[in-house]
Amino acid sequence: MKTITEWIKKTLNKLNPLCGYFVVWRELSSLAVGLILWIHSAVFLRWIDPTAGMYDAGVFQVYLFAIIGIFILHGIVRILMKLIWPTSEQYLDHHFREDFKTITPWQKLKLSTSIFFAFLFAVAFLARTL
Repeated sequence: MKTITEWIKKTLNKLNPLCGYFVVWRELSSLAVGLILWIHSAVFLRWIDPTAGMYDAGVFQVYLFAIIGIFILHGIVRILMKLIWPTSEQYLDHHFREDFKTITPWQKLKLSTSIFFAFLFAVAFLARTL
């Protein structure tokens, strides 16, 4: 028992610096939870249905390609904005941050939530069309 307790303490001491990342990057915790659930899903699914098949790690390629697609499309859209409507590109680069600070809290919430769900929808849509 003593060796297991010592091993747990050593492991926690090694993982302690990572806690700072989880405080700043809360998104990492949702990735970690998702991966842990995916790893343990085989046991859970077999418990429910002994004949259930499992997904392999290749299922994550769809989401990886969707994220790559978002980055590529983002770059294409920014290039087109710069070519077709340079005023909007200059506004986003130089003035948007200051204007965002001056709007009311409900407008910030509405804008931020809209952007979040637009990205979420885009990744989900691209993942299903690939």
